[in-house]
Amino acid sequence: MTTKKTLIFLTSLLASSTLLAQDIYKMEAFTNNDLNGTARFVGMGGAMNALGADISVINTNPAGIGMFRRSEVSLSAGFNVQPNGQEFYDINKARPSFDQAGFVYSHYLGSSGARYLNFAFNYHKSRNFKNYIGVNGFNTGGLSQSLQMMDLCYVNNRWLDLTNENDADLTTNLAYAGFQTQMIAPTYNAAGELTGYDPSVADYYNYKRVQWGGIQNYDFNISTNWNDQIYLGLNLGVKNVNFHSYTDYAEFLPDNNGVHHEYYTTNEEGISGSGVDFQLGVIARPTEGSPLRIALSFSTPTFYNLRTNSYLYMNSPYALYDDNGNQISDYTEYDIPTAGYEYNITTPWRVNIGLGLTVDKFLAMDAEYEYSNYGSCKVSYGGYDEWGNATLFNHDKDVSLNQEAKHFMKGVHTFRFGAEARFTKNIYARFGYNTQSAPMKKDAYLNLFTNSPSYYYSNNTDYVNLGHLDRYTCGLGYRGRHFYIDAAYQVQKQQGDLYTFHVPENGSEANRLAGAKVDLNRHSGLITLGYKF
Repeated sequence: MTTKKTLIFLTSLLASSTLLAQDIYKMEAFTNNDLNGTARFVGMGGAMNALGADISVINTNPAGIGMFRRSEVSLSAGFNVQPNGQEFYDINKARPSFDQAGFVYSHYLGSSGARYLNFAFNYHKSRNFKNYIGVNGFNTGGLSQSLQMMDLCYVNNRWLDLTNENDADLTTNLAYAGFQTQMIAPTYNAAGELTGYDPSVADYYNYKRVQWGGIQNYDFNISTNWNDQIYLGLNLGVKNVNFHSYTDYAEFLPDNNGVHHEYYTTNEEGISGSGVDFQLGVIARPTEGSPLRIALSFSTPTFYNLRTNSYLYMNSPYALYDDNGNQISDYTEYDIPTAGYEYNITTPWRVNIGLGLTVDKFLAMDAEYEYSNYGSCKVSYGGYDEWGNATLFNHDKDVSLNQEAKHFMKGVHTFRFGAEARFTKNIYARFGYNTQSAPMKKDAYLNLFTNSPSYYYSNNTDYVNLGHLDRYTCGLGYRGRHFYIDAAYQVQKQQGDLYTFHVPENGSEANRLAGAKVDLNRHSGLITLGYKF
């Protein structure tokens, strides 16, 4: 754990405000992208970086915009549903979504050399955070979240006295709330060790978490076509972040008579902010008019500036008494509202290589591979000079949290394949497959015992280790001389292991609490309307 000396650069700015916990799981959430855009792009599994000529490649390979020879406007909307979700906290499992709107202006330059100079703008929702996780009656094996609260009170090789304000400042909000609600009893033995938490075991827990919001991309592109053989593109991406989370956690604790009593917490969090990144891409044909296309693109890290705030409430089944021993209530509650604070996340680079092939005017195929090293994610906080004034370029790196990312987050491999077949003069059918490796190592966990100033103010102990992700897509389209309409359907399959708290095995970091299997499967439908001129 950290101390207030570690947080001088924070407290000099905020006084009564508190920094809220960022962690490797939030870093992953702002690094990954959904498969979204136009219905044609989605119907082909997002595999269009080499084929191009669709506005949704603007954010993955901007050179694909250079293949447009006519100007175009498009608009996409649809729905998404989580089959195992339920209505919770006024959030339904099925929701409509406005996914894309953009235009391409194609300017003809001449019959040789640089033939077209194209400009484009596109909006799309790159991440939809909407998901629900629910686990009821999960056997804790005799473990309780209060065990982790107690562990968080062992700092600098001694047990803290949480009745002392200076000691209380050395642990997390969650542990202090546990003390205030008697989940950690203020009992010490002769050696000064914290001994009291009663009861010491829990039978089972119920857990519900809902997240919603998204990341909206606004992309600005310039691209060119050189002799219908080489296509180059540059893209500026601006992002808007809107993330919300609400969690209910309840443990059922037996007393000496076997009667169960409920202890529960609720945790709310909101994150907002913006980000910026750049993409550079090229598509080349081996010879002019060749049906084979080779694509290469790079995306810089996204530089996010974010602001967060949260609220923690805890309620225990232990009676509350005044100083004279008179019972005030048959339960104890405590809450911690927190002020907002700004921080920065820098995501990793992305590189994509792809091959596209067309067969006459009847079949088009694209296969590609993308790599991004999630372990290179970074968190930092705004830098300040010796007088407490904010500086533009100097940031304080969260060294401990960045080391956690390097240790637990993995290089992520993404494979995409898509095909489009022309059935009649105007009717097209599409299908695609998209798979992505797991972003976290299997033994990853929310480590609240690092020297990160972010964890110092942690309000939660739960985390989910996501597995690999598979997407299956299909679609149909009608293309006229000017007007077109496309439809797509996507099935996304992903599982994960939920841990509501972490109690390590003796001598190792392994969690004694078993993980609960959860699935985040999602279905979505999409329709795009477009006009070429």
